[in-house]
Order: sequence, then C-alpha cells, then structure tokens
Amino acid sequence: MRLQITFKTTTCSIPINYQYQLCSFVYKRLLHIDRDFESFLHEKGYKGFKLFTFSQLFFDKAAARFGSLLIWPARGRWYISSVSQDFIMNFFSSLIEIPQIEIEGVFFPIEEVILLEEQNFEECAEFFMLSPLVVSVPIDRNGKIYHKYLFPGDEQFEETLSKNLVKKYEAFYGEKLSSTISIEPDWEYIKKREKITKLVDIHGIKVKGSVFPFKAKGDSKLLKMGYEAGFGERNSLGFGMVAPVVSEKPNQKLFNSNGE
Repeated sequence: MRLQITFKTTTCSIPINYQYQLCSFVYKRLLHIDRDFESFLHEKGYKGFKLFTFSQLFFDKAAARFGSLLIWPARGRWYISSVSQDFIMNFFSSLIEIPQIEIEGVFFPIEEVILLEEQNFEECAEFFMLSPLVVSVPIDRNGKIYHKYLFPGDEQFEETLSKNLVKKYEAFYGEKLSSTISIEPDWEYIKKREKITKLVDIHGIKVKGSVFPFKAKGDSKLLKMGYEAGFGERNSLGFGMVAPVVSEKPNQKLFNSNGE
C-alpha cells in the first residue's frame, strides 16, 4: 500500500540530509496513534525488518545551498509505502488528526492524501527510483565489521539485492520462498550520467547509495515486496523506494484540507 501526500511550503530551510528527521517523524506519528504497534515496529519489526519506506521530499521550488535546502512558497509531494496495512492505516490516521509534516521545527501543512492503486506485477517490471538504493555486504577487517557498498556491475550486487527481498518476504508472510529476481540496470542512463552514487549523512553515519532506472525480472511476489517495502537496505530511513515506469493511478482520495 502506498500514500501520496501533497503539502504546502513557505519560505524556510531544512537540513539537506533530512532522512533521519523524516524517519523520526514517522515513528512519532505512529506512537501518537498506536503505542504498541510503534513499539513493536521500532524495537523488533518483522524479524528485524521494518518493511516500510518513503521517498525524498519533492519540492516545486527549492535549492541546495551550503548544507541546507532553501524552500519557497509552493507545494511539495511525498510518498510513503509499506507491505503492512496496519502501518498505512495508523500513519494515515495520524495525518488526519494532525495534517502536517514536521522536520526540525519546520511545518508543512498537508493539502491532500491519496491512496494509490494497488500494483499487481507480472514477472517483469521497470522502475525508477524515488530515493537512493543501498546494497552492501559485511567485510571483516582485523576483527572489525565494515560495510562494503555495492553498485550496478559489482559481482555480488544482484545476488545480494535478491536475497534481501526473499528475507523480507519470508519475515512478513512466514513462509519459505525459493524464488529469485534478476536486475537489469539501464546502462544507457548510467553511461550518460557522470555519477549515479549519492552520499547521505544519517545522524553522523555516511551511507552510500545509487540512483538509476532498472528492469526487474522474476517472482511477482518479490517485485511487489520491493515496491511496497523498498529494494535494498535501510528502507525505513528513506532508501530504496521505487515507482513503476507506468504511472501509478490514484485509488481513493483519503483526505483533502479543503473538505473536498
């Protein structure tokens, strides 16, 4: 399930690396509606997986300056998604009660919340990214574990990404799955770009992801899991959210600040 949130902006500024603050906002809202669910998700999750993700904030009028994001009066859009219906309903309920997004004391009034149409994937789908994709493997260096970040073309990239999806599916549904998926990056897009990597500071920790369109082939269950819960790692911090190349359609307008 996926929500599309439209909000108003005023003249203000927020940190350019706002993902941690946005994640904190999500948990704060869940806590406001259902303390038990928030505690379960934050402390345990589904065998460690949170199984929700969100996009970057898309502002109509904004510019990056000196480590901050300068914003002017206009509108913005934000997407949040989860395989868990409980998550979506609890989060939506919180937006109805307090229709605003908050980042470090800056408030964006919410104009509209739309539940997007459920996606039913075949065994092949094309996606573009709404937030950077993070894939890594642990590396032991002198007894210390480090993360080696992987990118398109790296030997373990596709296998690691596929296994991660399988683990998420098994964690949520409680059933074994022997399927895999294959990833075909849009190499033409990658060649035209000087850089597809993006370094994000998460509360002092540097996380390296990549942004590129790709085609995924394989079990439709895994494609849907990636769409709803996010591809790759650190999804609950706003990484790995994708959208299908075919436009997502509104299913139901859940909230409008004008009462429409």
